[in-house]
Amino acid sequence: MSIWGIYSCFYDLSLRNLFPYRQLLDDLSSALEVKDGERILDAGCGPGAVIERVIKENRGKTISVVGVDFSRGMIGRARKRCMKLPDVRLQVADLNRKLEFPDNSFDKVVCSNVLYALENPEKVLSEFYRVLKPGAAVVIANPKPNAGERELVREHLRTLRRLSPFHRRAYHMIVSILLIPVNLVVTTINKIILTRARNREYYFLDKGSLSRILQEVRFRNISISSCYADQCWLVRAEKWESGQDGEDRVSDS
Repeated sequence: MSIWGIYSCFYDLSLRNLFPYRQLLDDLSSALEVKDGERILDAGCGPGAVIERVIKENRGKTISVVGVDFSRGMIGRARKRCMKLPDVRLQVADLNRKLEFPDNSFDKVVCSNVLYALENPEKVLSEFYRVLKPGAAVVIANPKPNAGERELVREHLRTLRRLSPFHRRAYHMIVSILLIPVNLVVTTINKIILTRARNREYYFLDKGSLSRILQEVRFRNISISSCYADQCWLVRAEKWESGQDGEDRVSDS
């Protein structure tokens, strides 16, 4: 079994109880700025957490979501998670290959902590650009070059200490203790990922590199800020629309 196959068995259970990850889901959903009638692609949907959050936060809007992931284990977990959600389609697909969607198919593309592990980020972003409608947006979370786990754990514990009332804090403390074996597995896999990133097998990009790649693909109105306990970049960029002058904007947040 590959590293990602093993990861799929533990990833969701570990992260769903991590407070910085919950905040990341909120940040991604807010950055999408979903409007009624939109069609959204979750590229590298994993266990479906982003899909679930986006649909629940946009109740009352008629939206459809397509989730793709190369891991059959992740897609299986996403199907269980999203089975009661309206208008969700999930399929196995390799983001290193051309997407099997026509040009101008989606109003939004979201890609959370996936781009770094792909063979050619610029090629993947070009595919996102192709399937987006003119004027539509991509939202990406991608690790910073110095990303690690310590600050995530610190932020989780800081949030835990601030919880009230006491029974809520006690509940999450018990859950955190029970999940120690699961988190140890995830931590071990994350150390492998971080080692590969240091060896430049993965793309933990700085802000300048991200901005440059997005501009080369022809994205405009680029906004880049910190998220995930300052361990990731949160990127929002729009597809160039004929007849409009795009403004390149890189946030210093």
